[in-house]
Amino acid sequence: MLKKKKVNHILIVYPEGRLDITKSTEMEEEITKTIDEEGIRNVILNLENVEYMSSSGFRACIALLRKLKSLNGNFKISNVRPTVKRIFDVIELTTLFEIYDTEELAVKSISS
Repeated sequence: MLKKKKVNHILIVYPEGRLDITKSTEMEEEITKTIDEEGIRNVILNLENVEYMSSSGFRACIALLRKLKSLNGNFKISNVRPTVKRIFDVIELTTLFEIYDTEELAVKSISS
């Protein structure tokens, strides 16, 4: 079960540990279900407590980004650890995602 909270019209999700194939699939399914059932259009993925992300984690992020874009929503990422950020850089995904240093900046980017 993912830790989540809502700030106004934004769902903030807090995955933890290693986003491997099992956890990534569960995360994607749980967020997608929330988007569909609750009409959520704005999601921030706070990666502060994620120490590793496999290709499955990146695939889940891309799938969520696509889903939210198709709904005219927003998908932002915040609080990425340097080790995980390096992977984003190496596979050149920093230009695909809007990545913020803090959750507050990500929220502000949606709210303004």
